Amino acid sequence: MKTKVFALLAVLAPVLCFAQVLSQQDKQIIFDNVKDALQKTYHFKEKVPNILNQLDRNWKAGHYAQLNKREEFTNEISNNLKEIAKDNHLNFFYATADEAREQEKGPNMPWGLINPKFLNNGLNKAEILEGDIGYLRIQAFGSMDEILPAAFKFLSETRALIIDLRGNGGGMLSNLAASYILPEDSILINTIYWNDRTDSIFTHRKIAGPRYLDRPVYLLTDKGTFSSAEEFAYDLQALKRVTIVGETTGGGANPGGIVPIYTFKDSSRLGLFVSMAHVVNPITKGNWEGKGVKPDIQVGSEEALTKAHHLALEYLVQKETNALIKKEYEEMLKRI
Repeated sequence: MKTKVFALLAVLAPVLCFAQVLSQQDKQIIFDNVKDALQKTYHFKEKVPNILNQLDRNWKAGHYAQLNKREEFTNEISNNLKEIAKDNHLNFFYATADEAREQEKGPNMPWGLINPKFLNNGLNKAEILEGDIGYLRIQAFGSMDEILPAAFKFLSETRALIIDLRGNGGGMLSNLAASYILPEDSILINTIYWNDRTDSIFTHRKIAGPRYLDRPVYLLTDKGTFSSAEEFAYDLQALKRVTIVGETTGGGANPGGIVPIYTFKDSSRLGLFVSMAHVVNPITKGNWEGKGVKPDIQVGSEEALTKAHHLALEYLVQKETNALIKKEYEEMLKRI
């Protein structure tokens, strides 16, 4: 089950946040429960003593004394945790009482109502750009088993493909999506090392839709591309299957889950995403934690789509042997 959610909970931050005021007792309990969660569930056990010592030092020095609003208090602790542990997944998540009740309903919960990025399970646009260039917008990696076949059927006759991951904060494992642009084989793309087991993650040998092969694929990334969206980009870059255009990604590679930290009097809840595993790519022998995925072509986020579109058309100009079609592509390049 852990591998199924890879970093899903890391992108389910509620849309609405309130300036909730914490009592000193609230803060003390939250602080103690954070330390307890790290001791019991944090994957990198060797880091825990130093993390706890640093937190205790901050507490005793009054570092958190004036931070009485929930957002201020938890944001500061989260920032401290990331800095000390060098782990960008250590974030707090707050759910109102209504949201907490809905989340308990399980897999039938329409996550898109809480986080709009998960509308249509994260795949929210497929279209054809000028020059017969496919465009696929993936805002989050939800459960796409039934959506991807239709999307790739729609894009199957295009001559190049742009997959937009800008602002994609993560989700479920991305190996199914990767399978659509890789050969029909079972390819090891990474291994996840939990405390109690090891999971090898492969692409799917059989998929329900057409594969997109023998044509260029461009991935758009920015600073908001995080977690399993980075996994998608990192693995495909290592396999030399894509050209990444945009900005270096956020740098969060460690899978895990949300540990309950505190339930308030109004039944709202606070949780901490705790890393419970680490990932190793079979080609690089490492991952993207703290570094992010570096683009092959670095441009600002707002310019990434235009740049990728331009690159795709340049590729078609070079490949085209028909003089009339080649001229048309050249005219398109001038317009973009």
